[in-house]
Amino acid sequence: MDELGAVFSIILILIIVVTNIIFIRKISRTNNSHYKYKIFFFLISIVSIGSIIIIGALFQNVVLIDYFKITMDIESYQYRIIVMTVLILINIIANFTLLKLYLKRRERKSKNKINEIELIGKE
Repeated sequence: MDELGAVFSIILILIIVVTNIIFIRKISRTNNSHYKYKIFFFLISIVSIGSIIIIGALFQNVVLIDYFKITMDIESYQYRIIVMTVLILINIIANFTLLKLYLKRRERKSKNKINEIELIGKE
């Protein structure tokens, strides 16, 4: 791995760390701040990076090279910078979308538990 690969690897690690810090802060404000939710979101963010990279590689190989017959110099820095920038932007959008959706799901489940307990007490 050269310097450019190291820079992009550090950026991907920072994306994981930042989204998990934001998740930990936001879930700490709710009543159900269990460690299992934090670990699960950490695994979700790692899987999202892997899946986006795999989808990007498949898109490049199947669509660009096989279907459109586009040949590119894969070893050039410009190509690598463009591809990694696109993948990083998609990953940032995906991680923050997953963050919001998972927090909404946790909040909805905690509200349903409170409402069920209140209904049982009223009867």
